[in-house]
Amino acid sequence: MGATQETLIRIKANKDGFLLVPHPTAPFEAILRELKDRLEGSRDFFSRAEMLLDLRDRSLETAQIAELHQFLKEKGRVKVVEVQLADDLILTVDRPSPRPQPAPSPRPVSRDARDHGPVIIRSTCRSGTHVESPSDCVILGDVNPGAEILAVGDIIVFGNLRGIAHAGALGDRSARIWAFSIEPSQIRIADLVAIPPKGDKSTSRRYEVAEVRGDHIELVTL
Repeated sequence: MGATQETLIRIKANKDGFLLVPHPTAPFEAILRELKDRLEGSRDFFSRAEMLLDLRDRSLETAQIAELHQFLKEKGRVKVVEVQLADDLILTVDRPSPRPQPAPSPRPVSRDARDHGPVIIRSTCRSGTHVESPSDCVILGDVNPGAEILAVGDIIVFGNLRGIAHAGALGDRSARIWAFSIEPSQIRIADLVAIPPKGDKSTSRRYEVAEVRGDHIELVTL
């Protein structure tokens, strides 16, 4: 049975604010309409509240997530602080970082990634871009060929990865590289190097993760 008007979105209260869960298969436009009705009917209730967007069961394109984020901010005065993509992958959005975010320019990196908040780049990294992060690095866009991302921790690309990515730059083999699609010229994790194969991929995938298994970098589809 298809989604009904009452099941297009679920909004749950938790200790940090609200959790918004969109229907896993309903059209995105229908979800926006339902959300508009909910916000108009309870504007004062949600105003200035913090919200986590749960996308573990619903894959959205980067542009759709940006549109949903802007819609909640402008129409409902709701602050989306996190987007949960998987059980162990949560993207921080509007929540203040414990430390000021460094600019995306070359600089020395720390040996203790826990001392730093993630570096968040809110745009596509084009050819010639070089980003270094002393902890995790989150890219809200694509990483194009000719761009290079270096991180002491994980690299999370909220788009397609086609440039060079080096996670665990100081030797941490537990670091991982996340992206909607991984087809880079080269990826590195700690001291290991790999060039994933290119070609047509299944459109049913949600995310791809590069991680170390044994002494090799392997690509896993979630």
